[in-house]
Amino acid sequence: MLDKLKVKYPNAVSGNEPRQSDGEFFWFRDSSGTFGIPKEEISSAEASLLQLLFPHNEEVFLSRNASEMKRQWSEFLYQNDRSLPVTSWKKVRFIHFSSPTSDFSYLDFEEAFTSLVSGDSLIVWEDENRGAIIEGESDSSLDDLDFFSIVQTLESDFYVKIQAFSGHYHLMDENLPTHFQMEQKSFELAKKHSLDTRMFTLPDVFPFAVLDGLAPEEFIWFCEELLGDAGKDEELIGTVKTYIECNSNASLAAKKLYIHRNSLQYRIDKFIEKTGLDIRTFHHALPAYLCLLKKEK
Repeated sequence: MLDKLKVKYPNAVSGNEPRQSDGEFFWFRDSSGTFGIPKEEISSAEASLLQLLFPHNEEVFLSRNASEMKRQWSEFLYQNDRSLPVTSWKKVRFIHFSSPTSDFSYLDFEEAFTSLVSGDSLIVWEDENRGAIIEGESDSSLDDLDFFSIVQTLESDFYVKIQAFSGHYHLMDENLPTHFQMEQKSFELAKKHSLDTRMFTLPDVFPFAVLDGLAPEEFIWFCEELLGDAGKDEELIGTVKTYIECNSNASLAAKKLYIHRNSLQYRIDKFIEKTGLDIRTFHHALPAYLCLLKKEK
């Protein structure tokens, strides 16, 4: 949407772009994030129309993110504050969530949600219906199945439908807002294609993103997220590509690669351990294969 608005308002900016002063912009929000249009470039009638189309409830945003820690994180992720939040976390991940209704006590919801995950996690709210849990990496971090159970518990307790997206862990650095916004975009895309799914992960979303069309830098982001360091191991990814092309037939793949089946199995297990992609299943083999094809170009 921002690309389309920039045709009419060439100086419009996204929430991640540096700018002189936030007060000089009218701010709006769509599914891909926050964007601003300089006040001198937009009429009051145009601003009113855009506010109807893309509401941004600043009062809700500020009141629900009022604590010092929440304020730091919300400004860092949503409002282009380049100052890293003060934290002892080395790596964090985001669990994005949304509900079609706001007919529940957000304080009770917040207390229930954070009590079911790591003790020092926190929630930042985007609006009345959407937000994200920020969780630091620890030995007690939950897996995706645990989060699916949490979503079911919250739905039962609060009588609301909840959808969630579990992102990957990232280093605490200035690149976090970029990861955050790409995950937000992935979550919105996933909800559009799968209305009834409660819990999404990156491998779930990637095929939908490819079908909808990805910019080159977005494709690279997805593949770096999915493959990680395994994408730099040429022998490993060559083995995995051959294995997938052999329809996960280990004997045939080993024969084509001129290696023992045990050696093939070791490499497959290593790839699964490093990426979390169980390529023995179609669900994970597809996104892995798309990335491997991309690497060959």
